[in-house]
Amino acid sequence: MKNITHIFFDLDHTLWDTDKNAKESLKEIHHEIKIQEDFNVSFDLFHKTYQKHNDVLWKKYAKHEVTKEEVRVNRFKFTLEELKIFDNAINEFFASHFVSRTPLKKNLIEGAIELMDTVKSRYTLSIITNGFKEVQYIKMEESGLRKYFEHIFISEEVGFNKPNPDIFKYAMNKSGASIAENCLMIGDSLEADIHGAIGAGMKAIYLSPESKLDTIDENYITVNSLNQIKNILQ
Repeated sequence: MKNITHIFFDLDHTLWDTDKNAKESLKEIHHEIKIQEDFNVSFDLFHKTYQKHNDVLWKKYAKHEVTKEEVRVNRFKFTLEELKIFDNAINEFFASHFVSRTPLKKNLIEGAIELMDTVKSRYTLSIITNGFKEVQYIKMEESGLRKYFEHIFISEEVGFNKPNPDIFKYAMNKSGASIAENCLMIGDSLEADIHGAIGAGMKAIYLSPESKLDTIDENYITVNSLNQIKNILQ
């Protein structure tokens, strides 16, 4: 992949191991408030139910169909209600403690630091994320990622959510990228990251761990690990 000057990364699920960090926090809270003991709901069942509702709400948030606060509260409200737990105090405990403790977790996607060390001196690096502004900066500081990035573009601050091409165009402009074709977006969401970036004229690499082989689409490259990206950028 030639002529790249600026690389834009998604944060959650792409560099920061959202699933592992969230699971650690949820397991701690589930244990602390005795969901197993008091309601006979195992952590595995709770976690599976939570993931389902959380995924749906984040997709709606990207489309401006729900607010940030609705995501924060309803992912637990809907989970608990499905599990027949109707307790507002438990819901709020999950919502508040999850947001306060999860950003402090340090787990990264395998190969993240190695990739950053490879590209940091060759490209202008930026983050483009739909995540909540009060936690994204903390995640990056605590995990050691912050030092690699010149710019962090958070949808809540920019005013546009991925996949709206305007957030990508804004990021290119603010980071000093004058030619879209010289910009590369790397992310795990085909809709939000890849299609959004292509709509803004960028090149794109789709990180899809489920993919068994590297594939090259007409508009983007698919890889199943961050380690493979180092070879593509050589």
